Amino acid sequence: MIESALLLFLVIDPFGNLPFVLAVLSGAEKHHYRKTILRETFLAFLILVVFVLAGEALLGYLNIERASLMVAGGVILFLISLKMIFQSAKDVFAGDYSRDSFLFPIAVPCLAGPSAITTVMILRSQQQTDLLGLLLALLAVLTATFIVFLLGRRLSDWLGERGIRAVEKLMGLLLNLVAVNMLLIGVRDFLT
Repeated sequence: MIESALLLFLVIDPFGNLPFVLAVLSGAEKHHYRKTILRETFLAFLILVVFVLAGEALLGYLNIERASLMVAGGVILFLISLKMIFQSAKDVFAGDYSRDSFLFPIAVPCLAGPSAITTVMILRSQQQTDLLGLLLALLAVLTATFIVFLLGRRLSDWLGERGIRAVEKLMGLLLNLVAVNMLLIGVRDFLT
């Protein structure tokens, strides 16, 4: 369970997603910010639980190979990472989501994105991780993510705007590496 939780924590990456969440909810009042963070984290948990329980069956029904999921996830993450590197997090998704960010863009694709969905499916099917252990690991990681996001504005005040932008660019670079790696794994799996 600890290994699964650590892997999920790295994939969901609450510290890397913090600048994005702060940018999306920059205009939200304190109470609305807390409420939105709780709701979006809970929705991400539910979506990932669905893929833990039914992900393989859904892919089989749609006749989608795991390699396709990896390539598609890699492309999406690659595009998002480029925007994070070369633009502000506020520009990653156009529109004002501070008032209405239901499900998108925080729950999906920020938390329950292609890499997290792929990871839970791989942990369940290929790694044969026990169901209860995987669900507990997922719950622990998203609880930690909720706490990081809840303290996000304090961290932002402490780091300052330049510090947050530096973290954002660094996380964009790391996300870019994860995206390229997902693409390469998907292509390799497809070819073999």
